[in-house]
Amino acid sequence: MITLAIIGVFGWMIYAGVERLLKSRPPKKPGSAKLRYKFDARQNRALALAHPVAQARDLAAFANPKAPGLTPQQAQALRASLLHILGLRANIDDDAIRAALPDLLRRQWFRIDLERLRPEDDARAAMAFASARVAFAVRSATLLGWLDPALQWEVLYQNAQRASDCFGSWREFGAALARGRQQWIAGARADSLGVAFDEARLAQWLGTRGHPWRSMAWHGQVLFAAPATP
Repeated sequence: MITLAIIGVFGWMIYAGVERLLKSRPPKKPGSAKLRYKFDARQNRALALAHPVAQARDLAAFANPKAPGLTPQQAQALRASLLHILGLRANIDDDAIRAALPDLLRRQWFRIDLERLRPEDDARAAMAFASARVAFAVRSATLLGWLDPALQWEVLYQNAQRASDCFGSWREFGAALARGRQQWIAGARADSLGVAFDEARLAQWLGTRGHPWRSMAWHGQVLFAAPATP
């Protein structure tokens, strides 16, 4: 009986110690959870253009169709910024967004964030920045229920093909993206969705096993082929 009592005391002490350790751990920082890409290779490449933004916002559903959808808090945090990027008024309701967005994207997805350039802006940096923001905005709009998934992929593939044609590697694209965000902010233009990074951080990402910009091939199958004209 004494032996069992001693074992019980030690067991309780171990349990209590583990519980205190778990409670004492600081909460995870936003963006600390690894974003896992679970679509097919072509879809993953199209989405990964916006990896820094999606990673910083802990949007698991951005890259993983089996992940839980957006929480109400995430949806609320995204809404105003997405409407601003897409050029829709802030007080528009969801039904009106669903009615307007398909035609808007078909006609002018390629102009998003490129109409406000200044003469001194680096055009390649601006292109990388626009490509990342389009990828994030289109995927997020679909997660919010504003856009049909089939049209989502159509636009994402066109956007990714544009980036693939303009840049030669993830390193080249990432460096241009970092410069593009810097010049956007320097021009007093808001980027409420973005995340700051520089070429040193980019090198760290590309040197990290498992980072999508290291593990995914930049060049691969054609992402989007324009239909043949008669």
